[in-house]
Amino acid sequence: MGREGNIAGAVREAVRLTGGFGKTIAKGDAVLIKPNAKNTTAPGLGVNTDARIVEAVSDLVLECGASRVVIADGAAFPSGNWDTMAAFEASGIARLAHRKNTELYDLNAAEPVIIDIQDGLVLKTFRTGKIVLDSDVIINIPVLKTHAETLVTLCLKNLALGIAQKWEKKNLHKAGLHESIVDIYANVRTHFNVVDGIVGLEGDGPNLPRGKTKTIGIVLAGDQGLAVDAVSCRIMGIEPREVTHLRMAAERGLGTIDLDQIEVVGEPIERVAKPFERPTSQNP
Repeated sequence: MGREGNIAGAVREAVRLTGGFGKTIAKGDAVLIKPNAKNTTAPGLGVNTDARIVEAVSDLVLECGASRVVIADGAAFPSGNWDTMAAFEASGIARLAHRKNTELYDLNAAEPVIIDIQDGLVLKTFRTGKIVLDSDVIINIPVLKTHAETLVTLCLKNLALGIAQKWEKKNLHKAGLHESIVDIYANVRTHFNVVDGIVGLEGDGPNLPRGKTKTIGIVLAGDQGLAVDAVSCRIMGIEPREVTHLRMAAERGLGTIDLDQIEVVGEPIERVAKPFERPTSQNP
């Protein structure tokens, strides 16, 4: 866990403290970076992933010898009108990708692939972009946010909803959002997670104006998404077991949310904790 100051330095320190990318990325790997680029909200407001964090992660990936780096997401609807490229532009991610000669990928419009969900709670299949399965490594970069429907939106939700193609996003809500998140995470695992806690969103997120911008000034990292989400929750003043999809994922054996079993390195939780205003709606 690193503090803001030099953001690239904070990302490097957080990744180093949690094992680094060296054991995750081999020379020649194709790496998919999954930020949160859900709509055209301007940078610095806690809705989209800070482009400086995405750039720092991209640099680390390239230093490991990756042969291909793809920044991929699928913008939301209606707030993002499914226009991922507009979200990349508004967030500043498109500019960094151009500077680094890195590919941008719209998962809403990408060549699709159907994943068979094994032993799903509610899903039997799931539609995403073929690039997700073609990548050797997936690095997930969510924002520290509360959410009116799921209490929080962190590593697990950023993966599941972000890689779902267009109408599939609606299907996940209909099928049961918490259960769908668990089903997807059980079948499409990220290899590393870097949480943007520079500026987050509290209250009735994940969008403005119902959510409220909140400055925190930290970066979290780890290779176990469920553990990273648990630590993120505690920083936000939320018990991990209060979040239905985190509790379900732990019960399915997908990781731990027990803080006593999670090694936290760098800044201790109590030093960086900033309780978030909760959503006004009840977490289902």
